[in-house]
Amino acid sequence: MYKKLWIIVLVCLMSLSVIIADAEKPIAGPWLWMIAPTDANQGGQNSTDTDSLEEASNGKVTEEMVAKNGAREGDEVGDYEWTPGELPGDGNINAMLVSIKMTNVADFNDVTSYGLLVLESKSKQSGVTMGTSSDDSIKVWLNGEEVHKMATNRGRGGTPAGINNYQDRFEVDLKKGANLLMVKVSERGGGWGQYVGIDADVEHHIEFEGFQPVEPAGKLATQWAEIKNAH
Repeated sequence: MYKKLWIIVLVCLMSLSVIIADAEKPIAGPWLWMIAPTDANQGGQNSTDTDSLEEASNGKVTEEMVAKNGAREGDEVGDYEWTPGELPGDGNINAMLVSIKMTNVADFNDVTSYGLLVLESKSKQSGVTMGTSSDDSIKVWLNGEEVHKMATNRGRGGTPAGINNYQDRFEVDLKKGANLLMVKVSERGGGWGQYVGIDADVEHHIEFEGFQPVEPAGKLATQWAEIKNAH
């Protein structure tokens, strides 16, 4: 009887450790994705502070608007639509974009990706650690506020096994309920990818209830008014 009890306790402890570790592993998603090409030789660190959404949409959509309000699947920015996709284990953005048919370019250079995700928290959590690794530069917004930037051309390294293994670590505050996360990765050349993890008790999804997505570029204002009036 005691032997069986210890087995049960051991299994429970092992399960708990897996749950804790999973919270720190890179978030595969699905994320909601958008890409915007940059000028030649201006990707990576040179475009970290360039609003590529604004440039691609001729001013109709900006990073600030999306970071605060989110987006809807199928909304257009320039030549692309917001599309859901799940990152592979190695964080390869380019391979994922090919798999979801956003592009057929297997080695896309001088381009910026935007990933959107909602982190759902059952309670307010202050000072939790978020980790990021990127190829190349990265900028992160949480609930419309910029919380991290690393403007450098670099490789993303291996898959982080825990929160202390990310290239960058910083603290964020989560409010109870939905927290909108936007991650921008600017690619200069070679590899293109990201790892993003958070040491907090959260669930994640791409349903943007409670947010008011920005007007899609390329769609008529009357169509947008119909969508808003329907909610």
